Formats: sequence, C-alpha cells, structure tokens
Amino acid sequence: MWVVILVCFVAFVIVVRWLPERKKIRTLNKALARMENFNPLVSRAPSGQSTGIAIDPTSNRFVLTDSERLKVFSFSDLIAVEVMKNGTSISVTNRGSQAAGAAVGALLLGPVGLLLGGVTGSKRNIQKIEQLSLKIFTNDLVKPVYEIVFFSGKPLDPRSTLIKKASEELDTWHGRFRTILHGAHSERPAISHLE
Repeated sequence: MWVVILVCFVAFVIVVRWLPERKKIRTLNKALARMENFNPLVSRAPSGQSTGIAIDPTSNRFVLTDSERLKVFSFSDLIAVEVMKNGTSISVTNRGSQAAGAAVGALLLGPVGLLLGGVTGSKRNIQKIEQLSLKIFTNDLVKPVYEIVFFSGKPLDPRSTLIKKASEELDTWHGRFRTILHGAHSERPAISHLE
C-alpha cells in the first residue's frame, strides 16, 4: 500500500515540475512565431531562473528571454560571452580576444582537465560541479547581462552523465556565440542547416 502511495506521490511531483517548463517552451515558441522576420535556427527555452535563447543567423539577430520578456539583439549588440563553473569564470570571449576562447571546447570536455581539477602529486583533486552556465554580455544599458544555466543542482562528479551532457550543450552554445563574435568582423557567420 505504501509503495503505491509513494509511486503516486513521485509521479505527482514530476508532473508538477514538468508542466511549468512545458508552458515556458510553448510560450517562447508562440512569441517567436509572432516575431516578424525572425526564424530561429536554434533555440533553448528558459528554465527556472535561466535565460532562454533563440538565434536567427539569416537576420543576424538573437533573442534572449526570461519569464517576463523577450529582448531582440542584433549580432553587433553582442559584447562578450563568459563560461562559468560554480560561479567562477573559466573563459571569456569578447570582440577583443577571439583567441582566448579558442580553448574552451578542450577545457570543458576535451581533455576534461579543467572540470576534473588538477593532479597534485599522486593524488587527484576532483572538484564537484554545482553549476555550469554561460553569461551573455550585450550593449543594453538596462539589462546588459543574461545568464543561461545548463546545470544547477546538488554537486556532481564532472564525469557524471548529467554533467557531461550539460557541458556538451554549454560548449555548443558558447561556440555559437564565439561564431557570432568572430562573424562580426566578417560579413556574416557561416550557416549550416540542422538535420
């Protein structure tokens, strides 16, 4: 009897947590569909306190959204992106330091060195991950900084599946913004269509 009650309770909690996230995704998709001349190639819905994002490389614009508003930016409005781990910056890419961000892919998952921590003598120092996020800096005077959170929760080993998945997604979005920053110096970033 208690098992049935426990299963029902767990199912209820999952549904209660899932429904608001589903609603945010639907709301974002509806708002994006109403925008004129904006057809996002890639998007990520907001979740919790995290910012949502959509990028339209054809119009050279991106949208950042929180739970209350959508803000449209031109690619030229992007100032910098910063990869954060546990509230500490591990990489900043801006218009003046294109080369500085080149190693982030390797830092996040490549030789897993930065996320795993350093090796000191014969002892390995593994720092657990509590949060992985990407800060987006724009030229908006009212709200210049947005944060996209890819993982936030109880500390996990960097080799865990959940952290690896979040790191891969973070690396992908960081790469997109690096491409936008790099593309600002050329006519436009390269566009590859997703399958």
